[in-house]
Amino acid sequence: MIQFDSIDKETFLSEYWQKKPLLIRNALPDFSSPVTAEELAGLSLEEEVESRIVIQHSTEDYELKKGPFEESLYETLPEKNWTLLVQGMDRLLPEVTELLNEFDFIPSWRIDDIMVSYATEGGNVGPHFDHYDVFLLQAQGERRWQLSAQDCDETNYIEGVDLRLMKRFVVEEEYVCQPGDILYVPPKWGHHGVGLTDDCMTFSIGYRTYRGLELWDSFGDYLAETQQFQSLYQDPNWQGTASGQISEGSWQQAQSLLKAALQNEEALKNWFGRFATQLDQGASQLLPDPLNETESCPLETFIEALQSAEGVLRDSVCRFAYTEFTQDQVKLYINSAEWQDFKAESDFIRCLCNQRFIDQATLTLYLNHAGNQALLYDLWNLQFIEVIQ
Repeated sequence: MIQFDSIDKETFLSEYWQKKPLLIRNALPDFSSPVTAEELAGLSLEEEVESRIVIQHSTEDYELKKGPFEESLYETLPEKNWTLLVQGMDRLLPEVTELLNEFDFIPSWRIDDIMVSYATEGGNVGPHFDHYDVFLLQAQGERRWQLSAQDCDETNYIEGVDLRLMKRFVVEEEYVCQPGDILYVPPKWGHHGVGLTDDCMTFSIGYRTYRGLELWDSFGDYLAETQQFQSLYQDPNWQGTASGQISEGSWQQAQSLLKAALQNEEALKNWFGRFATQLDQGASQLLPDPLNETESCPLETFIEALQSAEGVLRDSVCRFAYTEFTQDQVKLYINSAEWQDFKAESDFIRCLCNQRFIDQATLTLYLNHAGNQALLYDLWNLQFIEVIQ
């Protein structure tokens, strides 16, 4: 876990998370970037990788280029004032995925992705605010960050720019981040980061954001798909109601009907388990291909292999989570599906979701259970887990 300097984890979660920024000096003192600038540029040439280049020409003149890029483009870039950004690096490189273990004090299903940016001196993407939480890890070089809580609304965008940049940006805090430092920025806090060196690399660990309407629509879709909430609207007492009037009782009856759906705890738990583990379009395209008949093997052979393996590793694209209905009733959700658990042990399902890598010592505790074996075999055939020999 990252090292908090002047506060502890509990204080961060209660006083800073989604409330105010925090600079954590030397949070990862021994961190060394698992990707070089050259490797990052190479990934930006790939069709399935989401990448951008931002060039600042003047104070309010920013140019946005979207990948995939041609290698020759890099020969035309200016010496300074540009930034390369590559999304979803945790899905592309296992070494980047491992970084998420440092942030296990936030539930893993809240993670959106890790974006890695490389900037030359002066490189930046302009002052802006996001609707999500982000940890900004300085991987190499130096970057100056300026923060502001003022004017963080959609009326403060610069018109005619492809990027959503803030026109008014009143600096309230300023820091220079060095390798190993982490700056936490909550939603709707303006921030502006400028590279101070030619080797500036920053890892942005971003968390998902949910708008109320998105939740509402998704829950409605779930109820329709599962054919729940078939109750009929009941009229109120019409006595004293005019022919064209929508009375107080009319809309209150509708309100009562909707509240009844929201009070269905089992439906809400199942829906949110699916909602929280859904993949975005980019991630869905990176899901592994299931094993075919010639690539697979019988269950017994698979279990024998597990008994001599170092452990099992979850696929970096897949999203695993569980919900507790009772101490002994745990439901597993993977990639927006309520997953068949084959009557696996509840503690094993918890372990599977809480740990990206399950080592041999831990695996041995569960391998004698038929349900645990069946679940692992199912996930392996889908390539949602990998056996590490």
